[in-house]
Formats: sequence, structure tokens, C-alpha cells
Amino acid sequence: MIPPMYDHQNRTFAFGQQSPLIFDMSDPGTGKTRAELELFRQRRLKGGGKMLVLATKSTLYPAWGSDIEKFTPDLRYVIANASNRAKAFATDADIYITNHDASKYIDTNQKTTLKGFDTLVIDESTAYKHRTASRSKAVSKFRSRFAHIALLTGTPNPNTILDIWHQAYLL
Repeated sequence: MIPPMYDHQNRTFAFGQQSPLIFDMSDPGTGKTRAELELFRQRRLKGGGKMLVLATKSTLYPAWGSDIEKFTPDLRYVIANASNRAKAFATDADIYITNHDASKYIDTNQKTTLKGFDTLVIDESTAYKHRTASRSKAVSKFRSRFAHIALLTGTPNPNTILDIWHQAYLL
């Protein structure tokens, strides 16, 4: 049995139903992934496109894969890493999960990689706080292809406002 969402997850879910852009800075471990999966599942059931998740290597399966299996087992996912990236993106799935550095690969291969996508989730979005970083430049080039974008981080802690600025710009 799939457990119900917590109140704060329900608030995120309700907000996401009204807005295609989300910057969720809830505390670490509070279920940001779950709320995003539920939002995506609802859109997908209504005929929406696929989801691309950019996350840290350490959370590709433990956070995303595990949560998909637990909370939205009806959705198919694939994890794309450096050794299987082209094959993974050629796989028929609902959710494609890859690491932050894959954003350069995705940018270079947009025409083949991003067909049918409408949702972009950037987990640990602080990885994109510097606009001059190559991964930030890459995402800036393809983010407009997505109708729904969510940035997630439990540790925004900026040194200056500029650390938050580029993340907000991606929205």
C-alpha cells in the first residue's frame, strides 16, 4: 500500500497544480521527490510528456529510483549514466534520470534526446548556481523546451544573492 503524502507535500502538490514552475527549498529529507513524482504522474496520466531528472550521482537510484518504485510504481524509469546514456535515452520510459554533468550531453543532442519531454526536474539545484559553469550554460540552452520545471534543494544557503539568481533564472 502506498502511504499518503504529508501535509507539506500536499501543499507542494497543490502549488504545482497551479504553477508550471516550482523552486522547492524544503528541508532535506522532507519528501520533495515524492511531491514532484505525484505531480508528474497526474500530468502523465492526462497525456503529458516525459520527465527529465538531473540529479547528483549519489541520488540517481537511492532517491529517485527507489521513490519511483515505492510511490509511483506504474511509471517506468531509466537511469542514464556515462556508460549507457545513448541507450538509456533510446529506451521507452516515462522518467529519465541522469547526473548533472549529462546536461552538456543533452544540450549537444537535444534533437534526439529531448523528444516528447515536458517536465524538467533539477534536484540539488545548487549545482547550477554559477551561470558561467558549463552545465549551467547547457541547461540554459534547453530549459525552454520544457513546460514544467522544478528546482529542488534542501540546502540553498547562498553566499550571495547571485548564488540563487541563476537557479531562479532557470525557472
